[in-house]
Formats: sequence, C-alpha cells, structure tokens
Amino acid sequence: MSELSSRYAQALFSLKRDEGQLLETQELVKELIKVIKQDEQFLVLLNSHRLAKEERIAIVDEVFASIDEQVKNFIKIIIENNRAMNLVEIFEDFNSLVNEYRGVKEGLVYTAMSLKENELEKITSQISKIEKMPIELKEIIDPSLIGGVKVVINDHIYDGSIKHHLENMKLTLIKKEDGNDEN
Repeated sequence: MSELSSRYAQALFSLKRDEGQLLETQELVKELIKVIKQDEQFLVLLNSHRLAKEERIAIVDEVFASIDEQVKNFIKIIIENNRAMNLVEIFEDFNSLVNEYRGVKEGLVYTAMSLKENELEKITSQISKIEKMPIELKEIIDPSLIGGVKVVINDHIYDGSIKHHLENMKLTLIKKEDGNDEN
C-alpha cells in the first residue's frame, strides 16, 4: 500500500462510511477492479497526456455512465491529478480498508490456472471455517504449482498444491534412502 493510494482510498472510505454506503461501494469497486484489469490499456488511455484532461474525463462519463456519481467523480479527481495508473491500487486499498472495518481477513490463493467463481467461493468458505472468521481471497496465478492451490493468510499457509506434494514425496524418499544406507 503506497502512501499515495492509501490517502485516496482513505478519502473514499471516509466519505462512504459517513454515508453508510461502504458495502455497496465495496462491491462496485471490486467490479471496477475486474473491468480495469481485463483491459489494462484503459488505464494507459486515462493517463495519456496526448488526450486533454477534458477528453479523458468525458471517457469516464461515457464508460461509467451508470455507476455511483460520487465514485465516478472520485475517478475524475484521480485523472485530474494524473494518477490514473494508480486507480487499481487505490481501489484495492479501499477494499482492504472496508475489510478491516468489517473484520474480514484478507489472504492470497495461489493457483496454477484461474479458478472458476464457484471454486474460489468453496475455497473461501472452507478457509473461513478453519479461521473462524470471514475471509476474502485474492487469486494469484502461479504455474509452478502444477495444480492444486496454496492459500496464505497472515502467517498461515494451507498448501494443497501438487508442487508441495511432490516436494514432500521427494523428502520422504530421501529420508528412506538415507535410512537404507545405514543398514
């Protein structure tokens, strides 16, 4: 969390908390993150100095015509301050602030391939039961895992990856081999 993104996120958090709209805004922000990540060139366009700020703001009005007016104006302020490239980070920081406020732990789920929505929900549900509190997981693709998943929450690691199982098998074989050499 950079200081810059943290300040913007805190401003949006304070505004929406005071209005009692944290949950609605959090859901909107999560959707905006997904949309922006699908086309990262969109941020480049919003940050482009080849377009006048008025043109970039007009793009925001057109693309985000149906979203919450305050969130739309918030995005415009970010563009006016030439911070569009920080938009995802700002929104992620906002999400973290809301989660902290709500008592939701955040974690990472590493997978070899992208999970389907219902798979992520099942993993989140299981880890929430184990941790005895609500959990929100952010997916990270790591092809080196080969298959399975690894979940990291604070200091806890739940590793069900094939890579982890292969490493354990290797260690077991080495121990057995070392034990046989002594006889």
